[in-house]
Amino acid sequence: MKVSVMTVYFFQFTQCGYLMTIPYRAAFTEIDEHVYINKNTSMDKEDVLTVIGKAKERDEAFFGELHFTDDTYFIFCDDGKLIGKLGEDHAAVTPSILLKKHYICISDEYLDLDIIAHEITHAELHTRLSRKALKKVPTWFDEGLATQNDYRENYSDEQWAKQTDNGKKTVAPEDMDTPQKFYAGEKEDRRFRYLNAKHEVALWMKAHGQQGLLELIKKLNEGADFETAYAE
Repeated sequence: MKVSVMTVYFFQFTQCGYLMTIPYRAAFTEIDEHVYINKNTSMDKEDVLTVIGKAKERDEAFFGELHFTDDTYFIFCDDGKLIGKLGEDHAAVTPSILLKKHYICISDEYLDLDIIAHEITHAELHTRLSRKALKKVPTWFDEGLATQNDYRENYSDEQWAKQTDNGKKTVAPEDMDTPQKFYAGEKEDRRFRYLNAKHEVALWMKAHGQQGLLELIKKLNEGADFETAYAE
């Protein structure tokens, strides 16, 4: 009985359990392979698929090819109660107990090309890295890489120059290397860290390019320390 209660609790009341069982829930329907949307939604299904397609094209150009598709589920939802069960209204979730499974959760408010391309970048990076290697990656790099494919004005070079006084007032990478540091504070505090992370990674990408990124991922999977591999 205890195991049964714990199982029910896990699948019904935890984010990880709920996400894992989306394909079996009556509240959601599959509109394409690994793409789910809540039933009775007001979102246009063709619009959803079109935005996903464009976001994939952007990320494919960035990485050269995409590996994430077999391991990742898209979940779109405009039902407030169900969004609460998903635990996110726009995020790429990689539950720690699962092997190579990622969930991109998007509410109707965030049905946007830049946001979906951003979340796909997370999923692609996480798919390419082993779980051990992923633990080495600082949050600023994970988010900084994702914002390379996020063209919103909030994260533009102009905004970085304006808000940092042309680089005189920045956030050091070591001050945003963990989720606790990166996502702390108010919305504007977090947005400022996104700006700094994007700028840092953009400079690195300019110097190293796509091939440098792929080599960094390879080195991390082979056991290299992130700071050492990133500095090479």
